[in-house]
Amino acid sequence: MADEHATPDGDATASSDTAATTPASKAKLPRWRRILVGFLVVLGCVLAPLSVLSVWMKSTVLNTDNYVSTVAPLASDPDVQQALANRITNAIVQNTDVESKIADALPAKAAFVAPAVARGLAQYVDQAALKLVQSDQFDKLWTQANKRAHPQIVALLEGKEGKHISTKNGQIVLTLGPVAEKVQAVLDKAGIDVFSSSSGSAPQIVLFSSNDLKSAQGITNLLQKSAWVLPFLTILAFGVAIALSGNRRRTILRGSLGIALGFALLLAVLNSGRHFYLDALPATVSRPAATAVYDQLLTLLRLSLRTGLVISLVVALGAWLSGPGSFATKIREGTLALVRGHDTGEEPSGFAVWVAGHKTPLRALVVGVALVILVVINAPTPAEVLVLAIIVILLILLIEFLGRAVRTADTAA
Repeated sequence: MADEHATPDGDATASSDTAATTPASKAKLPRWRRILVGFLVVLGCVLAPLSVLSVWMKSTVLNTDNYVSTVAPLASDPDVQQALANRITNAIVQNTDVESKIADALPAKAAFVAPAVARGLAQYVDQAALKLVQSDQFDKLWTQANKRAHPQIVALLEGKEGKHISTKNGQIVLTLGPVAEKVQAVLDKAGIDVFSSSSGSAPQIVLFSSNDLKSAQGITNLLQKSAWVLPFLTILAFGVAIALSGNRRRTILRGSLGIALGFALLLAVLNSGRHFYLDALPATVSRPAATAVYDQLLTLLRLSLRTGLVISLVVALGAWLSGPGSFATKIREGTLALVRGHDTGEEPSGFAVWVAGHKTPLRALVVGVALVILVVINAPTPAEVLVLAIIVILLILLIEFLGRAVRTADTAA
């Protein structure tokens, strides 16, 4: 009885050596160390989603090539095409008193048909504009327009004005003058010169709207400056926390779950933010087109967050399965027993002996290669991460299977 030691779980052990490795001994860590580990884990969980957000802001929104490639698919979006056609038509038609010009050109007795003719011309202009934005030619025009505009977008987000981009009522709008000129050329070629004297403003499409653009500029500057600092601080926080922890597996489990929660919360904010973004737009803006712009611009950010969420959950699952919990232990031992099988009595091969003697480095190699693949792959999807995780699990099980005979023989001896 003198040699028995009670563990926090209420179990008794028969030796003082076993008690030295129980959770009770790990609880003897200095208080300041346990508090510091908990603080660093929480700090890392907060910094992780902010790191993804800051890197996305710097590499996508503020980088011309990446921004243009991100918004390029919008040129083929039906809602955006219709919205652009409507804006071009309004810019051409509404700034010209077409009905009066037609009435003046017709005999007095035929003036009553002027409204119908004006509506027909407006429909023709809309069809011409829609045909242009649906053509292959428009893809190039759209790319060029966004490439010219992006430096001005960056300037505006930093609190400056530009030529092709302007702010109006807290909005960032893209001027589509060259596109309207193409439509005007089509009309002139068709012999419709009633709009040629139009001197209205060029059509515009709203890219971003905010009632407090100054706040957006401040957030942009903050994220831009911290784009490479936040990821480093995140890794440092988790690295120090794991190094100081008395139970590293549990620290990894909690940190992974915390990161997953942070990513999930940011994704929820982005999804909810779409509603507030659309409500801030004026009634003249096409909501379907604005929704397409919002979703497309955030595509890479959402993909990164979802991928990080899946990776975090996979790591958390691995940390849990490697723990001492009864359910995790049953799953782990049951799977290994199924893979290893029973002793066949055969002499193990040289390869099996080699695998059995190098299980740890082989496992590390499999995990290391998987991490390299995740780094090399450009924007891996959650599905790709899951497939890679399954492959890693299968390879680790294969290592256990190949080394099973040696383990069985050693156990029998």
